[in-house]
Amino acid sequence: MGQSQPPSQSMTLSEKIIAKAAGLDSVKPGDIVTCAVDVAMMHDSSGPRRAGKMLDELGVPIWDKDKLVVITDHYTNDEDPNSVEIQKITHAWVAEKQLPHFLPEQGICHVVLPENGFLKPGLFCVGGDSHSTTAGAFGAFMVGIGATELASVLATGEIWVRVPETLRLDVSGCLSEGVAAKDVILKLCGDIGIMGANYMVVEYGGEAVKAMTIDERMTLT
Repeated sequence: MGQSQPPSQSMTLSEKIIAKAAGLDSVKPGDIVTCAVDVAMMHDSSGPRRAGKMLDELGVPIWDKDKLVVITDHYTNDEDPNSVEIQKITHAWVAEKQLPHFLPEQGICHVVLPENGFLKPGLFCVGGDSHSTTAGAFGAFMVGIGATELASVLATGEIWVRVPETLRLDVSGCLSEGVAAKDVILKLCGDIGIMGANYMVVEYGGEAVKAMTIDERMTLT
């Protein structure tokens, strides 16, 4: 009789995504791993004028142009000279690199990215903006990073991650008339405090969340 195998380690959704991106069977909170990036998003503030400039100074090519999405949404005021200059830098850099995924002036990056089909369940993504975790509404793992780290991703397609702990928040029952997802997240933020989920993944569940639309789930994440 063959020797029985120990049961596989139970993992949360985020841990499964991180493990897959790191090429590992399993990970646990506290592990430090190197992950391959499926999608990298940057906008006109964090992107060409900062991360792009650093990449050019390194003299290395973009690791995979098809996995990079550039969106303009921060500096779109045509009457502001500074915004106009930043847009020129952005458009010129995208043209020089011949990037296939450039989405100028379509809206906020965290909405434009999924609207154009770049977010899917199970993907490991990074974004040059602190609100990049919005992607969690689509079952993807996405973390916001600064321009320096974004430049590293552009060059290598990889990023190191300390596997975060997961905080599960279940919202039971149904939302009353006039109560929106925004009310839910404000209440949860008040309950756990400003540092209540520091360097943690928040996983939402419960009847109320299950009944929410994708738009409402994006408000939570």
